[in-house]
Amino acid sequence: MAPWRIRATMDEIDVARRYAGHPTIFSVRLHHGGQFTKFPGRKYIKGKQNYVDLLDIDTFSIHDIDEIMEELGHIDSDETLLYYHFLRPFGDLDFGLFAFSSDQDVHHLGTYVANHKLIDVYIEHGKTNLHTYSMSPNPSKVKIVEIKEPPACSKQLFLEWNDSPIEHESVPDLTEVENDSHLDKEPSLVDHIEFEMNVENEDDYDGSGHNNGSGNDEFDDDSESEDSDFFIDEDNLIHDVDVDMKDFHMNIDKDVEWVGGSSESNVPEDTQQGDLEVINTEVLLSGSSSDEANDGKRRKTIRAIQRAYENDAALVSEPFYIFQTFSSSKDFKTQVKLHSIRTRREIQLEKNDKNRVRFVCKGTIPNLATNEEEKCPWVIYCSKWKRDIDWMVKTYTKEHRCLQTRKVKACDYKFLSEHIVQVIETNPKIPIRALREQLQREYQMDISHMKTFRAKQQALKHVQGDYASQYKLLRDYVLEVQARNPDTTVKIDVESEANPTVETRTFKRIYVCIGALKRGFAAGRRDFLGLDGAFVKGPYPGQVLSAVALDGNNGIYPLAYAVVESETLNSWTWFLSNLGDDLGLGTNSNFTFMSDRQKGLLPAIATLFPCAEHRYCLRHIHDNMKKNWRGKVFKDLLWECATTSNVQHFHQAMEKLKKLNNDAYEWLKQIPPQSWARSHFTGRAHCDALTNNLCEAFNSKIEDGRDAPIINCIEFIREYIMKKIVKVDKEIQKVVGPLTPTATTILDKIKSKAEQYVATFCGAGKYQVVGPWQDQCIVDVGQQSCTCKRWELTGIPCKHGVAAIWDMGRNDKDVGIPESFVHPCYWLSTWKEMYSFKVSPINGRSMWEKSAIPTTLLPPKHRVPIGRPKKKRTISIVEKEDFVRGNTASRAHRSVTCTKCNNVGHNARTCKGQRPIVGGGGGQSQVKGKGKGKATT
Repeated sequence: MAPWRIRATMDEIDVARRYAGHPTIFSVRLHHGGQFTKFPGRKYIKGKQNYVDLLDIDTFSIHDIDEIMEELGHIDSDETLLYYHFLRPFGDLDFGLFAFSSDQDVHHLGTYVANHKLIDVYIEHGKTNLHTYSMSPNPSKVKIVEIKEPPACSKQLFLEWNDSPIEHESVPDLTEVENDSHLDKEPSLVDHIEFEMNVENEDDYDGSGHNNGSGNDEFDDDSESEDSDFFIDEDNLIHDVDVDMKDFHMNIDKDVEWVGGSSESNVPEDTQQGDLEVINTEVLLSGSSSDEANDGKRRKTIRAIQRAYENDAALVSEPFYIFQTFSSSKDFKTQVKLHSIRTRREIQLEKNDKNRVRFVCKGTIPNLATNEEEKCPWVIYCSKWKRDIDWMVKTYTKEHRCLQTRKVKACDYKFLSEHIVQVIETNPKIPIRALREQLQREYQMDISHMKTFRAKQQALKHVQGDYASQYKLLRDYVLEVQARNPDTTVKIDVESEANPTVETRTFKRIYVCIGALKRGFAAGRRDFLGLDGAFVKGPYPGQVLSAVALDGNNGIYPLAYAVVESETLNSWTWFLSNLGDDLGLGTNSNFTFMSDRQKGLLPAIATLFPCAEHRYCLRHIHDNMKKNWRGKVFKDLLWECATTSNVQHFHQAMEKLKKLNNDAYEWLKQIPPQSWARSHFTGRAHCDALTNNLCEAFNSKIEDGRDAPIINCIEFIREYIMKKIVKVDKEIQKVVGPLTPTATTILDKIKSKAEQYVATFCGAGKYQVVGPWQDQCIVDVGQQSCTCKRWELTGIPCKHGVAAIWDMGRNDKDVGIPESFVHPCYWLSTWKEMYSFKVSPINGRSMWEKSAIPTTLLPPKHRVPIGRPKKKRTISIVEKEDFVRGNTASRAHRSVTCTKCNNVGHNARTCKGQRPIVGGGGGQSQVKGKGKGKATT
């Protein structure tokens, strides 16, 4: 017969008293027949509960639970599936459940039995949705043997139970009690919480995962109107891989102390195996002394009393007890602070010196009849023995008679920051309002918005490091990057110092170009770079300047980047000068740059590389054009002028624009066509891109790193490039064919168009190619050129060239396939060689070499602007006029014209009799004046 017994009810307090002195005996409160609700606030509903007593952890196993469930009638076939979980003492159902299906789980449960005699076990039937679940063994496959021997516990224990009134009662029927006990405790913030919401403004978050903004959705960057700002260039779409940077973490602040410590320090002392005497090699034991011999009797007595208090405190889960020891007064104060927050009582420090610390509760007991208040009796006193270094509790009155409060001084932003570190590490962009609501639910206190903000900032400092302190470690980081990545260029520029003997220097800017990227760019055989800048957020704002190349698959290939104070002529000249040194560019270099015409960039390129080709982003030209000439007609004509590949067609398109609007024509004519029209491009870059999308794509990838401290920002970019190269290299291994996937797709489209063309050989390697719509061009296969100029611009044969190549093949000439005429930058072998140069990883902060430079770097000087820092970029007037509200084009921000006076700025209802303008406000018109007189012009 099994040694345990099943009961419907049990006196839980009596269990602790009866099992005192027997560390292996315990009882189980079994919850069965129900199911768990969803996280958070998980509960066990529609269930029943029974009690099982006289369990011995030394002989207890999972099969005992199976036998108990079979006796309760839950196992009736071989197909029955049961999932067992046990609840950690004082834990909640959200994060306190552990799997219970193996001997290791039984051993885990045994660590709690010595101090907690009643364990909760929950049963799930059929299936489970808990992430900690583990399926129990199939009871039908377990051979259950009835044990006829007495249970493995002491004889004295059986005598106590036989003499108890519970033993003489008749065993009740298996009546089942509905389990209506719900845990109201909210989920802990230190566990993994994900927020899948799109909140642009923290004040617009309503706590339910929705954004209740006041109508700013129309300014979303992804919104498009009929007159869109974006040009779709199908031949130059950016093909880039997705690099997961969510797990990026780099804490280089040497002063950061992590909360919680390692898992090894949380191992209970009761996990020792049996009564074997084991030598602990991690504890330093002092030798015997005469003082210890004299005090041995006193210490033994105190230890005996201390154990008695420990047992009593464990039964009632008291945080303090008499003769409780602490290693320092700081540890004691920390525990009292935690007790104050958990109990929601205002506990105040009354005495604090080198040897004594005393806390009292400042709460009161109000008397509503007499309007008088009594003081709470709770008090604790801790001091040091003369010959000891440990602190010991001497006085402790544990009773709290005062009312709980929602304002506890101990619950400050420092305490909250220590308990939300893991939340911030998982989701650094969690809104303040959502974080505040979670903290208020967990601690049941009033937590202000500013306190939550300070706690989040402190936690971010622990996770990311301090903004100011990272500048001191910047030179050490540079040495580590250069040591692990040969031929890497890193240059740090500082502010000029009048006194050279000063031991500090103020940081100004930093430039980084990794050696592997230099070799990869040279192997790509494409002399084309996009230049752009992006804002750096944080207390020391600035700009991230970047130079991004294109690979043979039209994917971005970051080459160099820098963090500077702002976009100026000085900063761009410094950046391009360093870039030219790394690439070996001179004043006579035929290179191609693409930019948005940033401030200071145009004169910098003209000075350093006068022979270089500088293209302007067509999207930004269109933005400037829309300020005066709006509409789809102007956009289409601008696109036609830019995309035509020969000069004759370019002039024809410009004439169309001139007929439509002469002012627009004159404005566009002021911009050199060599900077924005394909017809005037050279073929040196083997790229006919019209927009600077490659830099925009790179800026979006590093957006999460731009608001981090200086080292984290630079390291985020380096790690992104490192992961990207590896991921692209994996994609290259899957490609089959002579060309890259993008080049293959473009050439296949060209081949389909070339079917409609007829080539006629004219001698000397030249062909006359005729097609539909009076399209006729001259192709020189030997020079790989065509009068349409597309072959020279892209390096890929145009439709006229493909038709000529096919005609050469039909006439038995020794020519290859059209793929063999494609420029080598599109070859698969070139693409593979470009990504064969890998960025090497670096060590952590503790292994960095110390810089030998005697000066210390200080953060850059920055004037803090007045007001709240802006989180969104400034919306242009053009974007404001283009947004859509709901299903209707909005008229917001548009000027209103009065129908009475034709003046702009008011309507007819608010017109105050201004002088009318006949015929509109554009040209001259004669208006009849008031009274007598002649008409005025």
